[in-house]
Amino acid sequence: MDSSVHPGILAAAQITAAYSTLYSMTFVNILICKKYYAKQARARGQDFDRYTSLDMRPADRLQANFMEWTPAFLGPLWSLALTHQLDAGACIMAWTYLGLRTLYFGLVLNYGVHPTGMNRPLWAATFPGYACLTYLQIQALRLLWA
Repeated sequence: MDSSVHPGILAAAQITAAYSTLYSMTFVNILICKKYYAKQARARGQDFDRYTSLDMRPADRLQANFMEWTPAFLGPLWSLALTHQLDAGACIMAWTYLGLRTLYFGLVLNYGVHPTGMNRPLWAATFPGYACLTYLQIQALRLLWA
């Protein structure tokens, strides 16, 4: 690795690469689910509409949830990194958030999603994830406008 790369930028790049890999896995999950449920429908002699199938809801919500929260995660992360303000605490929070996103992935695969959004099993990853995002956002606002 080029030693002229600032450590904060390198850390943000590593976190982003890991995050985008996990996000890419949501597409793999959609493909697996789509093929699985299409095969089940064929076996029953039914048509499978990927876009109206309730069976696809967990996979779709998982992918959409990642997309929805990406700006709230990467915005503060890169704001701090590019101004050389990404400190060890912010890196720990970013890696923790990535770990919680991984946990969320597993929880959705295991428990699915509830139509009302009241997904109590998912809260184990959701609320701590919000805390990580809040920390990063406060750090970005405080350090960039102090």
